[in-house]
Amino acid sequence: MSKQVKRLAATAFVAISLVAGYGTSSAAPEAVLKLAHDQKPDDGYGPGVAKFVEILQQKVGDRVKIDVFDNGVLGNERDVTEGLTLGSQEMSVTTFGVLTNYEPKLAVMNLPFIFKNWGQVNAVLNQGVMDETFAQLEEDKGLKALGVYALGFRNVGTNVAPITSIESFKGLKIRVPQAPLFIDTFKILGANPTPLPWGELYTAMQTKVVDAFENSSPVVEQFRMDEVTKFLSKTGHSWEGGVLLISAAKFNSLPKDIQDAMVAAGQESAKYQRGLIQQQVDEVETRLAAAGMQVNTLDVTPLQDKVAPMYKQFSDQNDAAALVDKVRTAK
Repeated sequence: MSKQVKRLAATAFVAISLVAGYGTSSAAPEAVLKLAHDQKPDDGYGPGVAKFVEILQQKVGDRVKIDVFDNGVLGNERDVTEGLTLGSQEMSVTTFGVLTNYEPKLAVMNLPFIFKNWGQVNAVLNQGVMDETFAQLEEDKGLKALGVYALGFRNVGTNVAPITSIESFKGLKIRVPQAPLFIDTFKILGANPTPLPWGELYTAMQTKVVDAFENSSPVVEQFRMDEVTKFLSKTGHSWEGGVLLISAAKFNSLPKDIQDAMVAAGQESAKYQRGLIQQQVDEVETRLAAAGMQVNTLDVTPLQDKVAPMYKQFSDQNDAAALVDKVRTAK
């Protein structure tokens, strides 16, 4: 963990304590919100969530109390997100992969190889390309997006052999998120995709329920997957992020100035967190290699060619041709 993140964690502790009522103010908060995510407090989404709490506290003081539940203690992503729709949970950070079960067009963010680099990712998120789709998610499912945190470009970890070509995927038992797009992608590549909650993966790799998985390098390190995985192949096949969500019903019940503060804090904290993840990738992969993982690169052109028909299929199924084009051409 970097010194910068440690300082933020310390700051966030103070901020959360103040918001929670451990400071000098004794006034009752106007809103008490539970915010759940499945990452560690000082890794992944954690620094972004801490920054959100810090900024919000600066803007509204102790008028809002944020109770942060990290490490998946309130359940897996699907269960927590369902809680937002049912009113039993107020806030979460949920990956695009899971959110596609609520708004299929969001899967555009996970289409294989649609993103070439971080510049394109940030262009999409900073230029409002996804705003209309987020608005549809809010209208249809009552889930309001406040910002997008990053996990990064996903690679393949395996215990069988490194991925060196498209033939390496043939019959490979690979864990994927509980999302149709990921299942379809790896079926097309010739693998045997197995949807599992992320929290079950470490044991699944140990017991050979699956022989491979795919996720970003920072996530591999955060959850110590190097302890049960021999190879990390840098496919970069998909970018993944988590959306900072609040129940629309809860959001709409808040005073206008608190709403504005939450939107601003969400956007500012998201830009901060994405920058952290982008900076960490090379350092993380160096540490993973030093820990014993064999890290390799490969020519992904045959993989790109194989999955290329998915773009038209996705566009046709979701009336999303314009959205796909905006994402592909963002710069």
